[in-house]
Amino acid sequence: MAKIKLVPLREAVEVIRDGDVLFLGSLIESRRPMAAAYEIVRQGKKGLILLAECSLAEDILVGYGCAVAWRGCYTGMANFGLSPATLRKIETGEFIADDIGHIDIILGAMAAMAGSPFVATRATLGSDVLNPDYSRVGQIRKLARDPDMIPREKFILFEDPFYGEGQVKLQPAMKADVAIIHVQQAGEEGTARVEGPLAFDHYFIHAARRVILTAEQVVPEAYLRRDPNRNQIPCTSVDMVVEIPWGGHPSQVKGFYDVDMAFIRDYVKMAKSESGFQQWVDEWVLNIESHDSYLDKLGAGNLERLRSIPPYGYRPRKTCAGIA
Repeated sequence: MAKIKLVPLREAVEVIRDGDVLFLGSLIESRRPMAAAYEIVRQGKKGLILLAECSLAEDILVGYGCAVAWRGCYTGMANFGLSPATLRKIETGEFIADDIGHIDIILGAMAAMAGSPFVATRATLGSDVLNPDYSRVGQIRKLARDPDMIPREKFILFEDPFYGEGQVKLQPAMKADVAIIHVQQAGEEGTARVEGPLAFDHYFIHAARRVILTAEQVVPEAYLRRDPNRNQIPCTSVDMVVEIPWGGHPSQVKGFYDVDMAFIRDYVKMAKSESGFQQWVDEWVLNIESHDSYLDKLGAGNLERLRSIPPYGYRPRKTCAGIA
């Protein structure tokens, strides 16, 4: 008999343990699991190690002290510059950043997906990613709940034994305790359909020990299986499904709503100082009882102005006046 995996957001986030290695899906400000990030803050998770990027969702976790380290390739807020809380915590030594190449994330996640401890690549050879002075894996291993989720070495250089084509880099698998991915549609058993860029999501659903989907809509599995070629996430890889409309706000979710640039702009301004960040978190996370309360605070009019317009999948606009 098929297993129904629908749970409330609070119950899903409760499986995250202090010190876990956590992947939050998609990239920059597109299809981010923002409602889940807010709930992580409300539950006061600590010692988390983040993967892939530090954009808005991750910046909130870093600023509030939920995350202590990161392994990835991007730390920024797109048009609004570097992630302010993350930058501040790195400068004060409260947060450890271990830079790796963009392709290294993909290859590392693919290795974990395939059950391989590493892959061989020439990616990032000759770059400062290989500078041993910049490696932080030893420090991060000591912080992880399970040290074996972090490689013992950032990389190993090795001579190609098969074709004699010179030096290659052995890139370790990139494992995660928990992956949280926001999708447009999910079935009650966990099959999911994603529109737009997949980013690293289709790798980490297999590279993570537990996978949580937050979804704009939960639809019958039979509906999704009418056209299986459009489904990117199989139910066999998913542990929990949470239905949470507008769960990606203020990021964009193609086909549902556009990015709320004004909201992100205001966050960046506030988060540049510790006091401003704390004020923002109090207002938008800690003093809000539920996701419905969050939407009420945003206001129906503001949400309607973000709603996607068919057939674009986003909200076309001629000017960004008043946003920048």
